[in-house]
Amino acid sequence: MKYKKNEAKEAAKEMLRGVWTALPTSFIDAEQLDEKGIASNLEHSITGLKIDGHYCIGNVGEFWAMTNEERMRVAEINVEVNKGRIPLIAGCHHQNPLEAAKLARHAQDIGIDFVIILTPYMAARGDDAVFDYYKFVADRVDIGICLFNTNQGHPLSAKLAQRLATIPNICGYKQGVSGMAAATALRNSVGQQIEVSVAEEAPWLYNIAVCGDHWLLNYCPHLYQVPGYLPIRDYTHAAQKGDMNKAVEICKSIEPLRSVLGRWIPGYGSSNRMAIAEQKYWMELVGMVGGPVRAPCAEMTAEDKKAMKADLEATGLLAKAKAGMAALKQAA
Repeated sequence: MKYKKNEAKEAAKEMLRGVWTALPTSFIDAEQLDEKGIASNLEHSITGLKIDGHYCIGNVGEFWAMTNEERMRVAEINVEVNKGRIPLIAGCHHQNPLEAAKLARHAQDIGIDFVIILTPYMAARGDDAVFDYYKFVADRVDIGICLFNTNQGHPLSAKLAQRLATIPNICGYKQGVSGMAAATALRNSVGQQIEVSVAEEAPWLYNIAVCGDHWLLNYCPHLYQVPGYLPIRDYTHAAQKGDMNKAVEICKSIEPLRSVLGRWIPGYGSSNRMAIAEQKYWMELVGMVGGPVRAPCAEMTAEDKKAMKADLEATGLLAKAKAGMAALKQAA
């Protein structure tokens, strides 16, 4: 770890910046990780997609379908492949705070930069219970902890986030719940103390230009982008340099991809299925490793795969992916 416990907030302000992705976990089957696939996807994201950071073992990573030993191994693979090139966050989600603390301690020991922990969504039904859960974990590790608010548990309100931000190594907040009002209240409450990521790509340009956000943590960077075609990165950099005309032009150009995403991967709170299989198939279509999902997630039908492929072909993304992957191989 590159900082002391009482330096976690400052470390977060330095490292939680730019466009981060959250990759699914590659599996061979219900009992085996695809270690080569995990490594390949991260390397692709760093060298081909030029991401600024990566979050492993999250909701998209099917953490609930993995043993603690598998989760630890995925974190280790990330460290081994990364070799310090970009900051890393590991998901340490667990209903049992002692197990969450063990996962966080392991992440700390192997060189992960930060951890992220979901609110305990079964038993913790009030602010005091959620606060006590996070404090229990935070007291047992030095690594910086990011809060993660979703529709799955007791809401992490701006008031509760402000209380949690008093804990020395609570240093980040991923807002996984849609809504401008909630995000604004959160920024006003804790935005000066901890780093906040509104985990949606669509409002990212607005969030940079109007709200002063610095950090996007989302799965769109590895879906919308392919080697040689990096629109999210490009409009982010344009906006940060003050070239808003260019930023808006690039941002508008990916509306067709947003439409495809909205059809097939509508988000956790707006669909009757967890669309991880759809993400993995999209990844396969653009040259990454996808692979099977684990129960209780469901696989796509052959008919749905055909329809998704047609939708993506119509955007031109698959042609760009083919050209980009060919250029990478030639350069190697």
